Amino acid sequence: MELLVFKSFGDFTRYLEGRIEDIRRQLNDYIRRYNEIKERADRLKNIEELFAKMLGAKPELVSEIDLKGLKIVIGARPTDEVKVLEEVIKSLQDRLNVLIRVLKLIEPLASSLSETPGIEVMVEFVNGIPVKILLRETYS
Repeated sequence: MELLVFKSFGDFTRYLEGRIEDIRRQLNDYIRRYNEIKERADRLKNIEELFAKMLGAKPELVSEIDLKGLKIVIGARPTDEVKVLEEVIKSLQDRLNVLIRVLKLIEPLASSLSETPGIEVMVEFVNGIPVKILLRETYS
């Protein structure tokens, strides 16, 4: 959790727009990387399936250690990396969708109070998502 304070609603909306653009850039980078690795992972998966048919059982190749909730994969393969990238991409897409929704929800209020003097905006964030907005009067 974190609490950020903005001098105006305009500052808050500009902050959200910046975060949305940052996440879009990250998402594009991860998707590009995913597409590059996915091809190698698919080839490896096909080879593993071939051996599984030949041996009659799926060989266990993953060396994963669970260290009190922290998983460590030794000798990570493209298939392991693809799984992680899929999780990260989904999480970023979810966060992006929520931020876009929040921005659309507050647009009417933001356009009315964008540069209203004497109004400060305090925003509580959980995992980068605004969950509570406090408007307070400043006395300067």
